[in-house]
Amino acid sequence: MKVTVKFYSYLRDLIGKKTMIEIDLDEGAIISHLLEELFLDPQIKAALLDENQEFKSDITLLKNGREITFIDGMETKLEPGDEISVFPLVAGG
Repeated sequence: MKVTVKFYSYLRDLIGKKTMIEIDLDEGAIISHLLEELFLDPQIKAALLDENQEFKSDITLLKNGREITFIDGMETKLEPGDEISVFPLVAGG
């Protein structure tokens, strides 16, 4: 099944890719499986993981516009055609 991943803000520049990537995953895949595939690219891995190889706390993932923490977190199931948005949190005043 194919899902689309879109990167926003400074992540686009750090990753050096198009704003959108299509990833082919096995049926029954979850967010953590998607991240494993994304982390095969060293630029994406460096942009999303901290020095302890943990997912950066200032990055938010949305599945079809809904934050995954309000679904099932990293265990959120993916469906064909889902759109995953990767946003850095923005602060300022």
